[in-house]
Amino acid sequence: MATRGPLFNGSLAAAEAARDTRAYSGFISGLFEGKVRRHLFADIAIPATSEAANVFLDRLRRVLIERVNPEAIDREGAIGEDVFAALRGIGAFGIKIPCRYGGLGLSQSEYHAVATLLGSHDAATTVLLSAHNSIGAAEPVKLVGNQEQQTRWLPRLAKGTISGFALTEKAAGCDIWDLHTYAIPIHEGGELVGYRLTGDKLYTTNAPRGNHAFLASLLVVIAQIVDAADEVHRPKEARKFGAFLVNTQSQGCHCTRLSFMGVRGIYNGQVHLREVFVPVADRLGEEGDGLRRALESLTVGRLTLPAACLGNLKQCLWFARQRAQERVQYDRPIGEHTDIGAKLVLMASRVLALEAIVKITGIWADSKQDVRLESAAAKILATEWLLESLLDLFRIYGGRAFETPDSLRLHGDVPVPVERMIRDALINVIWEGTNGILTLWIGREGLAEFLTHGQAFLDYQVAEMLRAAPFFMKTAARSVHALSAFEKHGGTVGTFDRVWEPFVARKSRELAQTTLWVAIRDRQGLARKQLLTNRLVKAAMHLFAVETLLWYKSREQLRDQPHIQSLVTYFCSKVKGEFDPSPLLSWRTSGWDDDTYLYPVAKAIVSGRLDWLEEGIIRGQATESGVASGAERLVGASLSE
Repeated sequence: MATRGPLFNGSLAAAEAARDTRAYSGFISGLFEGKVRRHLFADIAIPATSEAANVFLDRLRRVLIERVNPEAIDREGAIGEDVFAALRGIGAFGIKIPCRYGGLGLSQSEYHAVATLLGSHDAATTVLLSAHNSIGAAEPVKLVGNQEQQTRWLPRLAKGTISGFALTEKAAGCDIWDLHTYAIPIHEGGELVGYRLTGDKLYTTNAPRGNHAFLASLLVVIAQIVDAADEVHRPKEARKFGAFLVNTQSQGCHCTRLSFMGVRGIYNGQVHLREVFVPVADRLGEEGDGLRRALESLTVGRLTLPAACLGNLKQCLWFARQRAQERVQYDRPIGEHTDIGAKLVLMASRVLALEAIVKITGIWADSKQDVRLESAAAKILATEWLLESLLDLFRIYGGRAFETPDSLRLHGDVPVPVERMIRDALINVIWEGTNGILTLWIGREGLAEFLTHGQAFLDYQVAEMLRAAPFFMKTAARSVHALSAFEKHGGTVGTFDRVWEPFVARKSRELAQTTLWVAIRDRQGLARKQLLTNRLVKAAMHLFAVETLLWYKSREQLRDQPHIQSLVTYFCSKVKGEFDPSPLLSWRTSGWDDDTYLYPVAKAIVSGRLDWLEEGIIRGQATESGVASGAERLVGASLSE
């Protein structure tokens, strides 16, 4: 009998060795097996915002309006020192750090509201705070650090000691098991006292203030642990990594700041380490465990980006409806022409769906539910929806969208920064894990049970085959027909929506059927079927978005909002069109491409009846909380105290 090769080799084998092998209990993982875990949404209310969070949001809003000038930051490529001082003054660098360490102690759900507010105003300031609070030292130290590390570092971080996360390298990219930065253990008297770190990190946010000058005082650095420098080239599956807290003032630390097409005020660049000594007390976790533990902190940290994209998307909707209302062509506002109106309705439905995703993932994270796949899906959906919506905003504004704010002022137009918003949003599909890699990762994890159980049959392991058989039998039975009335509808019927809940349950069973079939057909080759995996994952993410939206629209705060059911029907119909597309020349129309259905919804958006979708942001020309803003104040004027 021919010997079968291993299922994974090289980087994939290293990735498999470092996988979080805990069984998935979240919503998305169940969809691949035909299970709709609707109980995860049952009886979940939207939590009230604490007084501390409301106070902070009001203070942050005032700082953003009075001190943060997005146009100036984009032009000069720098955030003013007065902004740093103001942010430190309101505790913005300790948002999720517990109160006992001097932080604000806000929940993940409350932090999402902060990110949404930030995302509606300025990208660079959003990145500064999110990189520090979400993926910088604060979160890993809080989640992974020991008591001594928390006591030593968290109070300093809460007061405004800026931090970052140094992972990426020039040659490695998303293949993080190919990192060549290395840490050599240092022993004195037979006892481990520290490490010497050498290597170069790329695209480290918050690291450089300028060339040879650090902004961050503390970096979490991921490095291979080796006994000699040449060991960095050993087989990937044999590599061992550690996470280290590096003081950037240490001898051997240098940096270079880079420049970018968007988010020009971001402090991002290269970090050069040359035999930098790190005490053993500044290692996070055990040797060999650092990479996994540090990456675990990114699961929740990644949720900040969808929340920030939500703020940007709400701002996009606000600018779009202003233009659709004010611009008149062919004797009526352009928003009442359904070609433009459809763009407004799509944008509004995405705002509602993304807000639902941001709300539920925050709630799940706070209650320690499994959000490993959901955080990645939220990031992918949010960044793609935002970019597509900004391109629609570009079309709605026409030639004016191609102009800079300074140019628009020359002929008396409102200086709407569409071109900057597009430049700033492009990077979202790349950082925090590229959307392509995250999609494949969701596929690998979603197919984990199929691959694990299937390996037993590939290897002809009789005992393992017997244990694996029930999984495939149940999945096969479920994919053809629900195993119970409860599963048939994915749980309690009618709780959220009697029309679309059965749709989610039915398509989940079809997803399980397809997944089972390709697992049998492709066997070992399934891991390399990336286009096929992408389609399966896209289906799962769409169903996740629909189910979350159905939950959200049924909440007490939402259910009576004007036209909410129309937006839900539109969004769900569009998703259904992805699964069951209508022929191009069909005379039948769905809700998402029917002029008669869209017109009243678009008209309501143009008239401002759906302005409840824009809550939680700083509108481009609004006056909020008694603080004067206005277009000139927000995008052009020099700001004073």
